[in-house]
Amino acid sequence: MKEQQLETRLCRAIRRIGGICWKFTSPGLTGVPDRICMMDGKCVFVEVKTTGKHPRPLQVARMRELERQGFTCIVLDHPDGIQEVCDALQAA
Repeated sequence: MKEQQLETRLCRAIRRIGGICWKFTSPGLTGVPDRICMMDGKCVFVEVKTTGKHPRPLQVARMRELERQGFTCIVLDHPDGIQEVCDALQAA
């Protein structure tokens, strides 16, 4: 599945559970995750990839940096992973 299709489905699912799903960009800093999902004071960063694709090494490094700060980061490359993001957000 294409990245844009996954992003659209992810945003719909997050809104359905009462959350916010913003496109995340950081001018001057490359490799940050595509989406930041928030709900009830909790936050999950999501790197969205076309099915079968993998994050670049810099993207992996940025996610590890966020995880060291205590944030949850998920790579989403299949529609089945959307529920994992919702579950992580509700449990975060």
